[in-house]
Amino acid sequence: MTVRLAFIVAAAHAALKAQAARINELNVYPVPDGDTGTNMLLTLESVLKETSGRSYDSVEAAVKAGARAALMGARGNSGVILSQMIRGACEVLARRTTFTAEDFAAALEGAERRAYASIRQPVEGTMLTVIRDAARAAREALKEKGADLPTVIRAAAREAHASVRRTPQLLGVLREAGVVDAGGLGVAVILDGLYACVSGKRVEEEESAPEEGGAPDLEAIHAAEEAWGYCTEFFVNGFSGDPRELEEWMHGAGKSVLVVADEDLVKVHLHTQDPGRALSYASGYGRLSGVKVEDMEAQVRSRSEEEVPARELAVVAASRGEGNRGMFEAMGVLVVEGGQGANPSAADLLRAVERSGAREVVLLPNNKNIVPTAEQVAEMSEARVHVLPTTSIAAGLATMVGYDPEGEPEEVVGEMREILQGLRCAEITRAVRSARVEGRKVPEGAFIGLLDGALVAVGESVEEAAVQVCRTLVEDGAEIVTLLCGEGLEEEELGRLLERVRGLDEELEVEVKRGGQPLYPLQVVAE
Repeated sequence: MTVRLAFIVAAAHAALKAQAARINELNVYPVPDGDTGTNMLLTLESVLKETSGRSYDSVEAAVKAGARAALMGARGNSGVILSQMIRGACEVLARRTTFTAEDFAAALEGAERRAYASIRQPVEGTMLTVIRDAARAAREALKEKGADLPTVIRAAAREAHASVRRTPQLLGVLREAGVVDAGGLGVAVILDGLYACVSGKRVEEEESAPEEGGAPDLEAIHAAEEAWGYCTEFFVNGFSGDPRELEEWMHGAGKSVLVVADEDLVKVHLHTQDPGRALSYASGYGRLSGVKVEDMEAQVRSRSEEEVPARELAVVAASRGEGNRGMFEAMGVLVVEGGQGANPSAADLLRAVERSGAREVVLLPNNKNIVPTAEQVAEMSEARVHVLPTTSIAAGLATMVGYDPEGEPEEVVGEMREILQGLRCAEITRAVRSARVEGRKVPEGAFIGLLDGALVAVGESVEEAAVQVCRTLVEDGAEIVTLLCGEGLEEEELGRLLERVRGLDEELEVEVKRGGQPLYPLQVVAE
């Protein structure tokens, strides 16, 4: 049996590529780094690269490869959620040998389940809602007489677009900003591409427009947690039963559980305080082999007795701007190029973590859209990865004050985390369109100040918006303010800004650093 995936992946990719720029514009905040469409497109592009020109011996092998590629290529929050949708669909299709209307409906339901499960606190009015509504529409369409695959996909796509149009009714920030959910539109457009692929018909433009985030490689994964219990691995041969039932039991028995099924062979990996109990339970499903049990706590104790340092700590950071790169590298940081408008992939970050050669790595995303990707890296790396959720380059640089490469990792990470929690971060950028945000009118071309993610300033210049932001910080008790200058901030304007900020409080300490980051002429961090 030969299975090819590239043709259908290419159709979804082409549909999304045609609409990516438009999707990027659907930010709640009218900032120039809207990249939901780009992040989703790069996630699909990773799957396309994996599958192009390749054939697989089975459906399972094909969809596993696609799911793994999606995870490795996922960028930003929307990309990570999309990768989980792809994974959920693949998990369903891996157990099937056909791609019928029923298979498609089941795959969408799998995508819905996995997407919702991947979010700790799911929010309605987002791409989660859209995939749920599309899955329900596909299931309903199956009840119609003569429903075939194109009919069911078309029903799912139409309902997805209708769901997108409803997102402002479910999420107040969308309603106030006058936009629909960008990730949800991306999901609907992907379904348009699938429909075009199976039907040979071009999707009508008006249907795409609103009205107006496989089994992982066990050898590449270790828990990003404290040494705990026994690392236990084994195979179950001649497996008889439901792998999901076994996996559920293992989750109750330990941590870092992975259960990977391959026909009648299942591999299990978990960390548990009672490996004997886990082995005894699993033996009820088949014959055990390849059993490996390692005392992780004993390993840590033995390493602590060695003359060399027990563990080494490194830092990986995402950053843009030559000045910022230079400052990070001077502090011993391994820099991955990427940030506003150009998010690095999970694979990019993972390569940097592995290149560091450290047993423990602090990962600084320095952008809210990179945080979910960084958390994926923590699950994929053999090193113990500590993700500190920095949402700006300025915050990342400030957090580095607590870094000591020779210190005890737990203490160093704790110090860096404590510094981060005490920071307030702001960004000044220019509105790329007119909008109404949090009750305030924002004209196109105005400079806006976002403080801890909330709009606090609207002005005609960087200077005006920045002074408003700094005044708020001083009123809230800030003692030290650091200005990180990016592209577009002229020396003359910076001079005036410094004079005005220092005039807010004679005891205020003001520092200036030249980072050179694009899109955001000024980032501010206060302590």
